[in-house]
Amino acid sequence: MGYHRLDLPPLHLETKALWFTLPDRAVEEVVAGGRDLAGGLHGAEHALIAVMPYHVVCDRHDIGGLSTSFHAATGAPTIFVYDGYEGGIGLAEKAFALLPAVAGTAHELVRDCGCTAGCPACIYSPKCGNQNQPLDREAAVSILDDLAGRLSVTGRHPSNP
Repeated sequence: MGYHRLDLPPLHLETKALWFTLPDRAVEEVVAGGRDLAGGLHGAEHALIAVMPYHVVCDRHDIGGLSTSFHAATGAPTIFVYDGYEGGIGLAEKAFALLPAVAGTAHELVRDCGCTAGCPACIYSPKCGNQNQPLDREAAVSILDDLAGRLSVTGRHPSNP
């Protein structure tokens, strides 16, 4: 088994997604703690995908994700979770409607895991296209804590202030 670069045409998938951005204060907290922002976003993305099937009737393979420390369209660190089907099948919309519960469960999963640096039970994904790199468990806990906190305090989605 090995990894080799392939020269293939790009794949395009028009689908539905939910996304949220990380506020400056949450970014500052991660960076001030000496944590890896990209690894935290990536770990939080994986955790959200891992728990979605508990709230949205689906399989984890029905969902995809993307996280980035800066996204041109949002101007901020952003996590996207999308339906893995052309045109979408309603998973992202359902997860958005249940985002406080999804974020809370993801936060508890990562925060309460007995590992020290991340593992398949919390932030490692069996289908990660980046070979689970970079990942930072403590940064993911901080990011998910911020998201779950914003949702529980306001009772609103982060995109609906």
